[in-house]
Amino acid sequence: MYAQTPAASRLTHLLDQTGRTALGVFLPAGFPSRTAGIDLLHSFAEQGADILEVGVPHTAPVFDGPVIKAAYETALAQGTVMAHVLSTVRHAVTGGAPVVAMTYWAPVLAYGIERFADDLAVAGAAGVMIPDLPPHEAGRWRAAARKAGIHTPQFAPRDAGDEDLTRIAAAASGWIYAPAAVAATGYQGDLDLAAIQHFTGRLRHRTEQPIVAGIGISTPARARQVAPYADGVVIGTPVVRPLLEQAAARGAAQAMGHVRAFADALRAATAVPPHRTRACA
Repeated sequence: MYAQTPAASRLTHLLDQTGRTALGVFLPAGFPSRTAGIDLLHSFAEQGADILEVGVPHTAPVFDGPVIKAAYETALAQGTVMAHVLSTVRHAVTGGAPVVAMTYWAPVLAYGIERFADDLAVAGAAGVMIPDLPPHEAGRWRAAARKAGIHTPQFAPRDAGDEDLTRIAAAASGWIYAPAAVAATGYQGDLDLAAIQHFTGRLRHRTEQPIVAGIGISTPARARQVAPYADGVVIGTPVVRPLLEQAAARGAAQAMGHVRAFADALRAATAVPPHRTRACA
């Protein structure tokens, strides 16, 4: 165990005690602009987002589809740097929902591993997820994050073998991210619910950490389908797309409407069933 910041403790409590599948909403820092993005994050919390995920814009987001890539490009073209990411987190936490940063590894290295963890903790982040975290760097990152008191959610590839899943589970705190589809973000096709159930079951055999699903949860109906297998779902493309494709006011209204629809769907979903109870929780 390690001494968690109040923000990290709040995230732990939320995922353990909500009694339903929580909703996380992703938005890149600096998108659609620095101030508009902060306002939107506050609005997402008001519309039912339980967790806010702030993306660190990056030039090579290998796990992301064209919509999120375009949002990152927009943020970078407007001069978004790490200082703006930290400012976004500081302002977003005032909306009441725990904030988790999502970043690729290259920006962390460029900024400095320990400095990155410390500055995000001071800004009020509950944790940081790094989907492309190299296995040989996991120990160093985990030590820096634990020292800062923040969580280290881990991305679990669907094709991971048993040894890799055990390693991922050991490095995780806050949650383990289980992709609902084997695809880049923005996938809108059908979901293999039997495969999702099997994969989340493999994870639960290895960890007491919450399981959060994302990628491919493109509609409220799909969120409701995945809810029985996950403690949380994260959406990004459904709220980013209207911000790219519509005029500012209309896009913001549509994005907020999508958040409300997903939140309503999860609140109407089946309560936490016995197979989701974590024996060591």
